[in-house]
Amino acid sequence: MPKFIQKFILYLNRLLMGFSSFFKLQKAGILTFIFSFTLVFVCLYTVAQRGLVAKKIRAQLPIVIDSLNEIGLDIAYDSLKFNPIAFFPIMKIDNFQLYTLSENDYWNLQFDQLQTKTAFWGSSSLKLNFSDHGQIIFNNSSHQLNNSRTSLEITGSRKLQTLLLRTQNFNIQNFADIKEASLAIKSLEAPKKALKGYPSYKLVLSINDVNINSSRKYPLSSTIKRLSLKSELIGDFQFNDNLLASIENWVEAGGFLDISQLIVQWPPLTLVGRGQLNLRQNLQPELSFNTSSKGLIKLIKGLQEISFLNNSNVYVANILLSNKAFRLDPQDTELTITTPISYSDGRISIENLVIKDFNQETQQ
Repeated sequence: MPKFIQKFILYLNRLLMGFSSFFKLQKAGILTFIFSFTLVFVCLYTVAQRGLVAKKIRAQLPIVIDSLNEIGLDIAYDSLKFNPIAFFPIMKIDNFQLYTLSENDYWNLQFDQLQTKTAFWGSSSLKLNFSDHGQIIFNNSSHQLNNSRTSLEITGSRKLQTLLLRTQNFNIQNFADIKEASLAIKSLEAPKKALKGYPSYKLVLSINDVNINSSRKYPLSSTIKRLSLKSELIGDFQFNDNLLASIENWVEAGGFLDISQLIVQWPPLTLVGRGQLNLRQNLQPELSFNTSSKGLIKLIKGLQEISFLNNSNVYVANILLSNKAFRLDPQDTELTITTPISYSDGRISIENLVIKDFNQETQQ
């Protein structure tokens, strides 16, 4: 082996031994330096990331408010604070209020506080936690709110990816107790050669065990066992900072809501159905369902008794439904009926017969 290589190896060996001896002597100091540097870097990075998120929220708030105003809603609050420090809510709102701009059908939903959290390392996900106490105002009637957990989770930067609204043990004083309810919206990835009618979002609504404390008389029990809906948003929905314009563009392109499953368990009514929701001129809803139900005839007769249904078509509809009714199981106390039900232009129809016209009540 050449002498210069031997000298280089010897020198390198002495250098490594020197570094090893220095590290052993200064081990505690070196590790402390590395730990301190990492901690400071992580803290600065987290503060910077959360600062960017707070800045983005500030920029989006006017857009959100404008979109709410377009559909007749608005928000108010006593104070709004941002905090870029980790382990603290990134946004805190005191006395948060969501209310309608209409004087005729006024309501105001209030929570003592709303807090917004995000992931420690920063992400496109935000979670809004509502306080356990609040109140809701219907016209001149006020009801206190109490709940064990209500939250809204939103994921997505340029496009909404997921939205999850959940609540548990939601109590509206002197009105209703809701054991649990949730609304989930998820973006669906379209294939490269997607057809025009390909779904862009999936929506799932679920409400379980609702006890109604109303003194109003109606031909339904005071307990809603289950309300659930599974549907898909057909057509590519693109939000362009103007909610109404986005909806109109989606509708004009042939968009509609395909409801693959509807379940209602509200004694004496048990109903399952499939249908769709279309939006017509001025974004007026048009619903159509093919349903199979038990207890429908009893419900219609009960609505007649309280004068909610007083149209002459109700008598004809009862005859048609009675002729179609059958006992699915010998033990059933209610007959099963398969029938189309629709809503359009303020009118509810069964078997293509209008049984309720809300327009007549407006004119009176």
